[in-house]
Amino acid sequence: MKTIITITLSILTTIAFAQLENKAFSSQVLTIGIHGRTSCQPPGSSTRFTEGGAWEGVMSKINAEAIGTGFVYEYKGEVYVITCEHVVFRASEVKAYDSAYNAYDLEYIGQDTFYDLTVLKFKKKKDALHFSPVKLNTNPVIPGTLVWSIGYWKADGMPNKRVGEIIMGNAMIESDEVVAGKIDFIESTARLLRGYSGGPLYNEEGEVLGMNTKRHNGYDKYYTLQSKTVERIVHEIIDDGGVRRAFLGLRFSQSKRADEPVIINAVLNNSPANEYRDILLNSQVKSINEKPVTSIYDVLKIMEDSRADTEITILTDKLPDPICISAKLINNKRLKQIARYAIRENVEDDCIDIIEKGTHVTLLRSNDVEMNIETVGFRLNEQDYLIYCLNDLIQFGTLTRLLGLYGRLEVDDHKNHYSPLKIRLSPTPGHRVLYY
Repeated sequence: MKTIITITLSILTTIAFAQLENKAFSSQVLTIGIHGRTSCQPPGSSTRFTEGGAWEGVMSKINAEAIGTGFVYEYKGEVYVITCEHVVFRASEVKAYDSAYNAYDLEYIGQDTFYDLTVLKFKKKKDALHFSPVKLNTNPVIPGTLVWSIGYWKADGMPNKRVGEIIMGNAMIESDEVVAGKIDFIESTARLLRGYSGGPLYNEEGEVLGMNTKRHNGYDKYYTLQSKTVERIVHEIIDDGGVRRAFLGLRFSQSKRADEPVIINAVLNNSPANEYRDILLNSQVKSINEKPVTSIYDVLKIMEDSRADTEITILTDKLPDPICISAKLINNKRLKQIARYAIRENVEDDCIDIIEKGTHVTLLRSNDVEMNIETVGFRLNEQDYLIYCLNDLIQFGTLTRLLGLYGRLEVDDHKNHYSPLKIRLSPTPGHRVLYY
């Protein structure tokens, strides 16, 4: 009986995928080739894969340093290519390849490190005429729905696919094994092999449910960023140059054991929240925008759904009623402010200040030693490091926000080896922090 069920399922999925191919996904999916990159590992590169031997064959075919997957998207009459940021991270040249491995030059439009998403565009407008845009399905997905994860084209031009089904339609990852993102994922059993990052997750109707992003290091769990989030992030990158995140000037903190309340343990100077410093500092957060807060991940979800130039209400244990704060934009100036604050507070870690000095970001230490920071990252587990190259204080502020949920980061003055200085992002050991 089990054999009959397996054969029947195989036949059904084969038929369904044939129908999917008839919907011309072959003109929507691209192999993304990376030609030239710095020695730093890209975000997410530490994820280990034991499958996908075709990956090396394609790299050899196009003489690429790395490959990934992308898909074609249309917005306001213009054609774009969407992929993961970690696919094209610090690439000096990015090319797209169709199923016949014709090459097309791409250029950057923008990216968002938190969601691990990059928007690119064909350098030659006529190249876009060879492709058709995907249709994003932004509706809630139903567990049990049959789906296909689509990866880069194999060297012989055949499709690269894995079938599975939806496990959860709105997953949040509370794990140190997964770095960027954390929220707004679809969890499925459709395997993501090496090189699948940035590719689409299709349903039987040929609609894209999201962008394939990552797999969990410790378990066979595969994560796809929801189409509704992809759509919002892409539109904000194109329209505004980046995601318009709300800035209050607060640092939220909670024990990693999550058995303690979320507290506000810092209020930045000259921030929207500064006038409420006395009543906010060291208070317990009860709700934000009338949504209950019991975990720092609640703060993450609520604040990522909030935009700059809006009113945000916060209720704490010190107040009978919520206060209303006019949020500003987390812009480059405020990212630098976050970077400096995070370092200046950590004198116990032998750090006094961080400045931009010439072409370097320089860490000033208490023994009068200056350290030029080349990389920022930390150890994920016994085998894996996550390492970002660093160019300026804006990037350091971005990484401080991104890595705050781990409560620490590590900096080094070399790109080719890793013997870092550990820096706590929370004054209380074992706490996660979020800057908004």
